[in-house]
Amino acid sequence: MAANNRSLLLVFILLFAFQFRSDAQQQIPFLERKISLELNGETPERALKLIEQKGGFTFAYGPRVLENQKPVRISVNTGTIREILSRIFSDEISYKERGNHIILTRSTNVKSDNSPVYFLISGYVVDGKSGDQISEVSVYEKKSRESSVSNKYGFFKLKIKKDEVGESLHLIANKSTYKDTVVFVRQAGNSLLNITLYPIEEAQATIDSLSIQDSLMRVDQLAFVNLLLNKEQEVNTKNVKDTIYRKFQASFIPYIGTNLKLSGNTVNDYSLNVLGGYAMGTRKLEIGGLVNVDRDSVSGVQIAGLGNIVGGPVKGVQIAGLMNYNLQTTKGVEVGGLLNFNRDSVEGFQLAGLVNTNLNYFEGFQGAGLINVNLKESSSCQAAGLLNVSLAKMNGTQVSGLLNVSRQQIDGAQISGFINYASVVHGSQIGFLNIADSISGVPIGFLSFVRKGYHQLEVSSNEVFSLNVAFRTGVNALYNILEAGMKVDSASIPVWAFGYGLGSSVSLGKKWRLGFDLTVHQPLKGNDLEYFNPIAKLNVTFEKRFSKYFSLAAGPSINTFFYNTNDARFHDVLDVLPPSWAFDSTVKRDYKNVSWVGGKVALRFF
Repeated sequence: MAANNRSLLLVFILLFAFQFRSDAQQQIPFLERKISLELNGETPERALKLIEQKGGFTFAYGPRVLENQKPVRISVNTGTIREILSRIFSDEISYKERGNHIILTRSTNVKSDNSPVYFLISGYVVDGKSGDQISEVSVYEKKSRESSVSNKYGFFKLKIKKDEVGESLHLIANKSTYKDTVVFVRQAGNSLLNITLYPIEEAQATIDSLSIQDSLMRVDQLAFVNLLLNKEQEVNTKNVKDTIYRKFQASFIPYIGTNLKLSGNTVNDYSLNVLGGYAMGTRKLEIGGLVNVDRDSVSGVQIAGLGNIVGGPVKGVQIAGLMNYNLQTTKGVEVGGLLNFNRDSVEGFQLAGLVNTNLNYFEGFQGAGLINVNLKESSSCQAAGLLNVSLAKMNGTQVSGLLNVSRQQIDGAQISGFINYASVVHGSQIGFLNIADSISGVPIGFLSFVRKGYHQLEVSSNEVFSLNVAFRTGVNALYNILEAGMKVDSASIPVWAFGYGLGSSVSLGKKWRLGFDLTVHQPLKGNDLEYFNPIAKLNVTFEKRFSKYFSLAAGPSINTFFYNTNDARFHDVLDVLPPSWAFDSTVKRDYKNVSWVGGKVALRFF
């Protein structure tokens, strides 16, 4: 019983091993299967039967395919079926796999005079040190731009028109980390080549070939660009170190065009891309219906309905309906319907419907409907509908509808509809709110705060409002004043005022300053406010500083008060606010004007 169990187990193991071997064999294409064959004058039919038996498939061919074929004499220790068929039939018969068959047909690669029309070149690429077959090797011919990439068995195949290259040609085999190899093919027709590549020494590969390729691969690493390419184009881009130059190319999409699968290694003078194009570079003009992608430099004019993407330097004009994206230096004009983005320095003019962004030095003019951003030093004018941002030193002007930001020094001016922010300003700021660490010029706005500038808290008294508190901020040449005051008396409903003004202060010596303040106040009775009844004051004060944080100021003022005679609820207050020594008043339309000379005394802190 135990012996029977052992026998069954052995049968099961043998069946499993056979099935595993059969599955493994099935995964290898028929033409790549290796067999040994020894024939001494056998008929072609007999030779094919033997190959069928050894390879595990069948041949399919018509009755006239083997006409006039000579007896077969061949000795192969171990070789692929593809190599064996090539040796038997030379270029007279073509073969291809379909299902479980290899189909044989008469070759049509001949003219009426029996001379070949094409170079039909196939073969294998092997490692010169290990002897292993090498996959993803680019094998190409420069004149015709035909290329092939070896499969996982190292096999490649090329079909090149004889009219394009002449009586002979040179094939180039490239793969990164391997030395370039050139093979000379002497005549047209079928040729089976075994190409041997030798690895580059590790140090040499790092210093020489790989560093050059890495600089060009940055565009190819973009996810969007990878979506545009097919596998063979990607491999050629990585492998081929040669550059091909063409006067003109046309493509429908990146891998369907006159430059074939070598488009990424070709520099064109003129390029027309119906939907999209992919090239090494452009020297004069490139037009794309949707997108233009250039791995290296572009000069001249580049126009795309959607976007231009360039990995090398750009010199000229770029126009895109959506985006211009450049990875190296740009000199010229960029116009993007949505975005201009530059990873390296820019010299020129940028205009975008939405955003301009530069990660390196910028010199020129930026205009954007929404945002301009420079991350490194710039010498430019930035104009944006919403926001300008400079994160490094800037020499120029920022103009925006909302906000300007300069994180470091700016030599020039900031002009915005709302906020200007800068660290060090050698120039001016004009906006509703100006903020800076230091400024050499004058900030102009509703409120300016300069950390190393002028800022004081003032408590004062004058002939109308006996208690006032004001915040004064900006620079000595021009500062803003926010003030609130109260009339202290026995009235049940207090009268108070809020005001805004501008001032300027000049030095009279080490501890003395002369100040000129112009303010406008609106008096209120309780919380009622129905008419605008302004009190304008021009104060001239002499200020004596007693310490770093405290000073005393006093001086005369000229005052004028306009109030509306229709303000019945405030009428009793309006008549008594001016002091008794006020000048004669006049009435013009609905407003009464009263003027007088007054004064104020103030304590100032900080």
